[in-house]
Amino acid sequence: MWTKLVLTTQDARHIMNAARVEATRRRLEVSIAVVDDAGILILLERLEGARLHTPDAATLKARTAAIARTTTATLQGQVSTNPALLSFPGRMPLSGGVPLVFQEHIVGGVGSSGAQPDEDEAVCQAALVALRELPING
Repeated sequence: MWTKLVLTTQDARHIMNAARVEATRRRLEVSIAVVDDAGILILLERLEGARLHTPDAATLKARTAAIARTTTATLQGQVSTNPALLSFPGRMPLSGGVPLVFQEHIVGGVGSSGAQPDEDEAVCQAALVALRELPING
């Protein structure tokens, strides 16, 4: 048996806040999702002005990053040589999803949708920085 690191709701709120601050600083109209390591939604926020499709897209990007254990930008780059990546249900290999890695363990994923790819990535990177600030509890 081994101990597994998991995101708490409080952790997800801290991560979401950092992502929201970055999106607001950049004046982005995005949705942001935080999922656990199985891709199950913990938090979702649609910022003012974000388009209607963005909550679903952000959630799918976060889920894809957590399950695939890599960024969705990396997967997007692989689609041209491996189109089968598009056939997995419930996945979205488009830039804007980043796995949440804490002490070399995937504890979840974060996704942003509604901005340009590099801007969505920046929102996710802000969340990743916030994750690394968290203490280990319990």
